[in-house]
Amino acid sequence: MTSSLSTSSATPAAFAELEQGLEHLKVANYYLRVALDQVADGVVIVESEASDAKSGQKVLFSNAAAAMLAGADPEAGLRGLGLNDLVANVKDAATLQQSLRLAVDQGGCHECECQLQSLRTQTPVPSKWRVRAVFNSMRKLLNFTILISPAQAAATTASSKPEPKPAADDLDAQSAQMRKDNLAALAQGIAHDVNNLLGPVTVRLSALIQQVQEHPALAQELQLVFAGLKRAKQFTSQVVTASKSSPRKLEPTDIVSLMRDTVEFAGAGSNVHVCVRNDENLRQAIADPVKLSQVLQNLVMNGIQAMPHGGYMDVQAANHLVGPAGDGKLKPGKHVHIIVRDRGCGIARENLDRLFRESFTTKADGNGIGLTTCKRFVDEMGGDIRVTSTPNIGTEFSVFLPAAAGSGGTRPLTPADSAPVPLKHGKGKVLIVDDEDDLRKVAHMILTRCGYEVVQCDNGQDAVRIYQSLFRTGTPPDVVLMDLTLRGGMNGTETAAEILHLDPEARIVCTSGSVTEEVQMIFLERGFVGVLPKPYEAGELTQVVHRVATMMKRH
Repeated sequence: MTSSLSTSSATPAAFAELEQGLEHLKVANYYLRVALDQVADGVVIVESEASDAKSGQKVLFSNAAAAMLAGADPEAGLRGLGLNDLVANVKDAATLQQSLRLAVDQGGCHECECQLQSLRTQTPVPSKWRVRAVFNSMRKLLNFTILISPAQAAATTASSKPEPKPAADDLDAQSAQMRKDNLAALAQGIAHDVNNLLGPVTVRLSALIQQVQEHPALAQELQLVFAGLKRAKQFTSQVVTASKSSPRKLEPTDIVSLMRDTVEFAGAGSNVHVCVRNDENLRQAIADPVKLSQVLQNLVMNGIQAMPHGGYMDVQAANHLVGPAGDGKLKPGKHVHIIVRDRGCGIARENLDRLFRESFTTKADGNGIGLTTCKRFVDEMGGDIRVTSTPNIGTEFSVFLPAAAGSGGTRPLTPADSAPVPLKHGKGKVLIVDDEDDLRKVAHMILTRCGYEVVQCDNGQDAVRIYQSLFRTGTPPDVVLMDLTLRGGMNGTETAAEILHLDPEARIVCTSGSVTEEVQMIFLERGFVGVLPKPYEAGELTQVVHRVATMMKRH
């Protein structure tokens, strides 16, 4: 009886001790994850044995840096993926598996170099993999812990002197930088997905506009939608460029055409009439046209939101000369002055100084980043943005940009500026390799209408098989349109390499939403004969196919 009572009375205490232990374990696990997320290298923990021979050992844990390097969602990480899925090809997978075996045989660590495969862009990154086999006290293999770092970063670290242990402030800075890196990787993935969504619509709409020219009103409406799609394409291209740390070069920009296109699109469907005016001899501005268009769109939309009952807005551009003493941020010399003026509710005086701060907004559903982005873009272009406002009267934003040397006068805006690229008819056989079903089907339809024989597939293995079959019969495709992101085990680069190995004269065009102007030469050096960035127009598609199909004859 005594023993029974003793056991019964001890049970609640045992449960309390167990709960306390679990709570301590949760806290320790939390701090461990936070600490690993501070590590600049990617950290991946995988199973001791492969449950699937094709995918390899499953990932049990990955830190934020590993997710960022692999182009995965930072929140989801790499958990559940196979180790072989993280490398670029079968050869690298074999190299990595050999490194795992050597780590076990050597009782600890082994290093190898493999290409890390981006899950978003399918662009491989040469990396160093440091493999450690983890054993328990009985020498039983528990798992593998792998540190991944880009080869260039690893070489820099190896050649530099040992750094002192970072202070707490440095860790905070590293954490902030890692969050930015994660956002950059995520933004690049989102831009890639948006390009895929825009692709079928852009191709179909650009072809449709050319079919309805006998209905001017309908053609004009479709033209406005198409102009918006082209601007969305520019914005996604800008996101890809920015996330790859490859800033776009500033260039002489026709302010008149850019201003009219942007204002027309931003004001479509609103009850605000936007009046656009400019000096007759307006100079060109040194600017990034995509970013400047985004600045104007933000300012116009802000003005429209400040006038819920409708009314009139002014958007005008004029030549501006800054004197020898300068004007604030503006250096002496010729500038272009763009004004966006609304007649809305205005901004309180105490809020004007806070207007361009990232955390400030007066909108209930706003996040305050629109005007901050405008200011940052204008600053990057060597200009300045200013604001004046009177409550219940209106607000005026002024954007100043350096003028292009020798510019003066602007050509009149013509419908050809924003019209779709004309279709180009031709003959030949085209193989479309793309895992976006809608885009592939629309491209098939457009090319067929323009006189081409078209074959299509959605993965690399089928592409190689189809090309091999046609090549053996002496009728290989005249053009191969190759997407870089494909279903299955082979990406576009690997598929192109297999086809070129079979037929060195194969004419392959790289189609992707993640290829910027700065890296196009890399793909040309890999054997591609052209690059067609997504989303492309129907006319651009047919023009490229016609050019490539006729660029050289087989011997």
